[in-house]
Formats: sequence, C-alpha cells, structure tokens
Amino acid sequence: LILKRKDMRNIIIFSMVTFLLAFTSCHREVAPFLGDYSYKLSGEVAVTDAEGATSYHLLHRNGQMNILEDKANPSRLLITMNEMNGACYTMTATVKGDSLFVEPYEFNINILTQEGTSIFDSESTSSLVYRITSSGCGMLNGKMLVLDEQWNGYQSGDNRIGIAGPEMRIIAEKN
Repeated sequence: LILKRKDMRNIIIFSMVTFLLAFTSCHREVAPFLGDYSYKLSGEVAVTDAEGATSYHLLHRNGQMNILEDKANPSRLLITMNEMNGACYTMTATVKGDSLFVEPYEFNINILTQEGTSIFDSESTSSLVYRITSSGCGMLNGKMLVLDEQWNGYQSGDNRIGIAGPEMRIIAEKN
C-alpha cells in the first residue's frame, strides 16, 4: 500500500486534531475546579471502644485548600489542605462532569476530651492519636465546592478503639 503525500498530510492533521481535542477535553473537565479555596470542615465522629460509642462534634478545622492539575495525568487533581494550625493533608481526585471524587487517603488526627466535649487539634501532644482513612465526593456550584467525606479509623497503638465519621462536610469557597 502506497500512500500519497496528500493522504499522509491528512492523516497527520487528523492525528494532531484528535490529540488536541482529547487533551483539551480532559483539561476543560478539571479546569473549573482548579484554584485556591478557603475551607471549613464540620461533622460528628463516633469513638467506639469496649464500653460503646461516644459522639463528638468536630471543632477548629479550617484553612486553605489548593487544587492543582496532576501533570502526569491531566484527568486527575492534586488537592492540598493546609489547616490554620499548621497541619497539611494531600489527596488525589478525579472529575466527572461537575462532580469531584476523592480517592482514599490517610491522615492522623488528635482528640482531646474534656468533660464530655471534644476538641480536635492536629498538633496537640496531650491527646489520643487516631489514624483516619477518608474518601468522598463533591460538587462545584459556582465558586463553592461542597465535599462530603466518610472517615473510618482506629486509635494508634490500639486498633480495638475505632473512630467513624460517616458525614463529614467540607465547604470551600474559591478565593
């Protein structure tokens, strides 16, 4: 089979257009999510041990969220959450339409308990440390990103004491 010069040119042009369309369609899908956000995390967790479950409200969780395109995979996002108290978390996510799907990631959280109340502080040294696995999904509505996450984990050093937060919500506003 011998291709004419005109046919080769058409094949090359078609290949280039196909590549550009594929690349820009992926970028267009993630582009609305990219940027810097201010966020607040709220929710309730249940700590379960041999005596039963105790619920605690989540306090003092806010900071800066940055969403970047993963250069190695343009259909994925890299997300960093920098809390006001200095803690930092990273995660990856995929985008489908106007929805964001956070892949499972792990982090530590410390819990201070005083007379039935709870203060969550990622840098406290006098609290119990829990290892959390989190994942979730969210939607973008204008400048607002709402992420719903589910937390599951255990106390570091004692996996008989569990922690669960089935309805953790992050509200983030694009700066």
